[in-house]
Amino acid sequence: MIERLRRDRRGQSFIEAMVAITVIITAISSSLALIQSSITATRIGGLQVVAANLAREGLEVVRGMRDTNWLKSQSFQVGLVDAGGVKIARPILDVENGSWTLSFEPTGLTSANAVIYVSDEGVHRQADSQPAGSVASLYSRILTLQHICRDDGTGIERLEGGSATCLGSETLAGLAVFSTVRWRGVGGQFQTLTAEERFYDWR
Repeated sequence: MIERLRRDRRGQSFIEAMVAITVIITAISSSLALIQSSITATRIGGLQVVAANLAREGLEVVRGMRDTNWLKSQSFQVGLVDAGGVKIARPILDVENGSWTLSFEPTGLTSANAVIYVSDEGVHRQADSQPAGSVASLYSRILTLQHICRDDGTGIERLEGGSATCLGSETLAGLAVFSTVRWRGVGGQFQTLTAEERFYDWR
């Protein structure tokens, strides 16, 4: 009788140990899944922050060029409106003198020719060719500019995209700028973020 009780206790102890191990493994697995999910969310958030900053920078380039034109007492649109009607551009920084220009692309831009390079110091910038000491980043950026045309008689405004410009009865009142950043996110899926703003000739 005593021997049978001992065997029963050993059987119960084995079952209890298996249950305990199962509970521990489940808890560890859940914790690992939570940690992995947190790491992924942090990575996604970091990529989105960089993309948002790059998109915002594109808008600030246009703002800075417009304001510089005002300070030079010249038309706000100098360097911002292409003579051929092209409205797709890349913001290019001249690192030697610290000035920005827009490189208009008559053939259009894709993520391949609008790539943003990142230097060893972590500085992102676009260039006509890959700068020394840099690598292609995950990001590309395209600026799309549309003319804000104001009717001289009614004051009604409209946006003009494509290669057309304002009509003879209209005044170019400003530019609507769309700064689009594209990048390959977690899992290899492409993500797109667009920031937009209107810049007027208030003078």
